[in-house]
Amino acid sequence: MNVRWCIGDKLFGAMAVLVLFVTVAYYGATQGYLESRFDRYFKEKTTELFEIYYKEHKHSWEGIEEMNISDGLEQRNPDERAIALLSPDGNILFFRGSGDAGPLIHQGKRNTVMVNGTTVGTVYVDKWESTEDYLLKKFVLGSMRTQGIWVLGLTGIVALLLGSWLTKKLTQPLERLTPAIQKIAVGELHIRIPVTTRDEFGKITEALNHMAQQLLRAEEARKHLTADVAHELRTPLSIIQCHMEMIQEGGRDIPPETLLPMQDEVIRLSKLVDDLHQLTLAEAGKLQLNQAPTDLVPLLDRIIDMLKPEAEERHIDIVRSYPAQQLNAFIDPNRITQVFYNLLVNAMRYTSSGGRISIRITDSSHDDSRFASVSIADTGVGIAAEQLPFLFDRFYRAEESRSRHTGGMGLGLAIAKEFVEAHRGFISVQSEVGRGTQFTVYLPCA
Repeated sequence: MNVRWCIGDKLFGAMAVLVLFVTVAYYGATQGYLESRFDRYFKEKTTELFEIYYKEHKHSWEGIEEMNISDGLEQRNPDERAIALLSPDGNILFFRGSGDAGPLIHQGKRNTVMVNGTTVGTVYVDKWESTEDYLLKKFVLGSMRTQGIWVLGLTGIVALLLGSWLTKKLTQPLERLTPAIQKIAVGELHIRIPVTTRDEFGKITEALNHMAQQLLRAEEARKHLTADVAHELRTPLSIIQCHMEMIQEGGRDIPPETLLPMQDEVIRLSKLVDDLHQLTLAEAGKLQLNQAPTDLVPLLDRIIDMLKPEAEERHIDIVRSYPAQQLNAFIDPNRITQVFYNLLVNAMRYTSSGGRISIRITDSSHDDSRFASVSIADTGVGIAAEQLPFLFDRFYRAEESRSRHTGGMGLGLAIAKEFVEAHRGFISVQSEVGRGTQFTVYLPCA
């Protein structure tokens, strides 16, 4: 079923029920109100006759039973009409009607006869009205009934027209979104839907555009990942294949120095596979963590001691700035050791001889949570601003031309980011070309 017709049917049905309910309620309330006003008018008109009689007979009901109340009035329905007058003490002074006055009095339709502020009697009236009054009542109530039918029909037509307009207004954005959603479903992820409103439809459009963009990025990342993995595997496999062919062609004993390059490439392949495995586990949220309160100072000192010989050889100064009091973070020491090792190796790689690497530990607060922050800043070549958003992507290298053996595989920063986020922390980077780069890791305090 067409979306417009589906919504239109429901909207028109709801409006029709509402119109019918309001019309019936209005008609019932109006009819009841007019009926009560007419009854009150008839009672007061009849009561006025008794007041006049009481005053004309010197404030006495003497002879009231002989009163000809029909003078000047043309009575209707003589078998159904009834009127009675009771004294203040409850005695029946006057009665006209079929049967006795009991049923009339029990109906409760009464009016008090007041003379000079004193109650001198009570009048009970039922359908005691003149022909003129009856015709007036019939005309007014009949007119209301006829007008109610007209109003119901007119309101129904207006509801139909308004429902059609509202249906078109409401479904127009949906009809515009449906083809775009269908295109996204079949893989046309480059499509972008214009955002023309700021209401819920506009928010849905923005969400669809964002979803399409994320799907496109994920698809591109998948393609790049496949290409990068194939490229990373091709080089060591080619080296191993070349050495194997040389060994086969030689037909002699294999010296150890011939096997060493092959072993290096096997180690490189093993590390690539292990890094990819760890990265995939972290991205899937399945990385096993053995977290415990850990002092970051000795952890960093152990990593610095491992890298110290290379730093001294290249005349790179490592400066440490630790807090006076012990600052524990709730971490898995082995995973975070790999994070800081990757960051420090990167800093060493891009810091020239005579440069400096600064390591600083502080505590900070973000979103009402306390973190231990570790900053690693170098005085290296720096990174261009347009490259910063991609630093933590798999296999991304700021310098594509550099050797993969000297520049790494492009997984170190991706692993660092995923490991830190697995600890419910986060990592940031600041850099300026020619002045160096600073990575800051935020880890939850114990």
